[in-house]
Amino acid sequence: MELAALALALGAAWLSLRRPEALDWERLWKTILATVIRGDVERMGGDQAQWWDRLQAVPFHPVGRDAAAKLNRAAVGEVAVPALEGERALVERLAACPTVASRWAAMYREDPLAKAALLGDPDELGSAYDPSGPLAPGVGWTNVAVWDADVQAVIARRLAGTGVVVFGTMGASLTQALPHGTVVTLEDADEAAVMAWVPESHQRVVLIAQGDRVHRMMQMLHASPVLRDRVLAVFAIDPVFESQWMQEHFHHEPFDTELNRRTPYLAITNGAPHQTAIPDQRFPTPPDHPSGWCPIDAIDLGVVPLDQHDPELFARALWVLVSFCISRT
Repeated sequence: MELAALALALGAAWLSLRRPEALDWERLWKTILATVIRGDVERMGGDQAQWWDRLQAVPFHPVGRDAAAKLNRAAVGEVAVPALEGERALVERLAACPTVASRWAAMYREDPLAKAALLGDPDELGSAYDPSGPLAPGVGWTNVAVWDADVQAVIARRLAGTGVVVFGTMGASLTQALPHGTVVTLEDADEAAVMAWVPESHQRVVLIAQGDRVHRMMQMLHASPVLRDRVLAVFAIDPVFESQWMQEHFHHEPFDTELNRRTPYLAITNGAPHQTAIPDQRFPTPPDHPSGWCPIDAIDLGVVPLDQHDPELFARALWVLVSFCISRT
């Protein structure tokens, strides 16, 4: 009996400590965006055809990782190993298309897998994608689509004690989407200004930077281990990285945290089919540290044509994604 009790106790401990179920962060992000847009279409009395038309602003393909390479070159030899099921076949089809625009259409608008992924029932994606975990029991994808006062209150409670600091122009949209959220807009990445909002060691913050402000944010984080301990997630939207600096400094040891937790660094690439080339705006993945401890979790949220999005709807989706990030740190 004692051994059985011990086994049960060890099993319970393992369940409490095991890592969250893996998910595809780009799929999650694009599912949130698609759901928020669905809610807007339904509010205006639209149908699925109108929803699919609006989803031109949400490019996603289940095996479309490393989108810039697929859209710019579509070279089978560049497919990461191991390849995803169907990934090489997709690249071979894209290689027959002569331009970025034609490859974009082939991957995101003409492939049935892309359409099914965005129009399908998100409840079928599994427990890792269930909003009731990061938000509250009983809150599902329909609530996210409707975005009523109740779901806003749930998200505000979930983020109680966590502020969002924005380096850029998104602050007003985030506040409009979630009036009771804590949002601070700073002109530039200044450690003292950020720390003024999280002066206590138990307080936490999410950082969102746009464009060339991303580099200054990264320099600030590199220089401040105290601030890194307070940061739960870092978002880079349409980032302008200084490649040489990132190559020299964006490594696990200089970005470590004393709290021994991984910090997600999430990048959104600003790309559209009319461009002659899609930029690669992902955070680089640093080589593993010899100790095996890797505090940087570089996450690619894929390509989004930012100028095609309503700022408030985009901000709603970002609030939901922030909630998912916080629930997994």
